[in-house]
Amino acid sequence: MAEKEEKMKNEEVEEKENEKVESKENKKEKEMVPKEDYDALDDHFKRILAEFENFKKRSKKERESLYNMVLSDVVESILPILDNLENAVKVETKDESYKQGIELVLKQFNDVLKSKGVEEIEAIR
Repeated sequence: MAEKEEKMKNEEVEEKENEKVESKENKKEKEMVPKEDYDALDDHFKRILAEFENFKKRSKKERESLYNMVLSDVVESILPILDNLENAVKVETKDESYKQGIELVLKQFNDVLKSKGVEEIEAIR
């Protein structure tokens, strides 16, 4: 009789363990995403990533374009000042230190323009 009871207990324990294993397998099956859904999500992710990369490239081009436009506007507005400094250097004066000061300002002005990529274009006469 003791053997039958022990056998029944062992069978009950085995049944409970089997139920746990089956339950875990069912959960795993439910958690798995079907291949079609996975492919759709993967495709969606790749498209969003590509759109983001395109956005970054477009933003970089726009920033560079904006920078160049602003720089050209600033340079265009200060070119008359450069012309006036060049004319001031040409004027004869008795005060040499004054003339040297104007030449230094002109040189500094030209250096700043060159550092920003502005180059003088020789005029055809």
